[in-house]
Amino acid sequence: DSRGFLEVETPMLNQIAGGAAAKPFKTWHNDLGIPMFLRIAPELYLKMLIVGGLDRVYEIGRQFRNEGIDMTHNPEFTTCEFYCAYWDYNDLMNVTEEMVSGLVYSLKGSYKVKYTLPPSHSKGA
Repeated sequence: DSRGFLEVETPMLNQIAGGAAAKPFKTWHNDLGIPMFLRIAPELYLKMLIVGGLDRVYEIGRQFRNEGIDMTHNPEFTTCEFYCAYWDYNDLMNVTEEMVSGLVYSLKGSYKVKYTLPPSHSKGA
């Protein structure tokens, strides 16, 4: 918010699955009597807000993808997705690096973290 971004909430239920190339979870709206889909990503709605004149928007919200599940993939998860009009990839890389390094520093008091690869990701596997 200190960077001039506006936090928004976009729909979780949609009549058309979209926003990413993933299989959606299907559900049924009882009162309307129509099939609905849990959102795959907020991307399309956030981009509509940018086109509609909001320069900087973000959403922290749940996504649902009806695909594989294992120790590193969960079908429901939380993301922070943001868009900014007039930025290029350099701006996006800079702000992403600042956010991630700032998060690490605020949690650990240092920019160094200890990370151990799971056995399935080791070089011998």
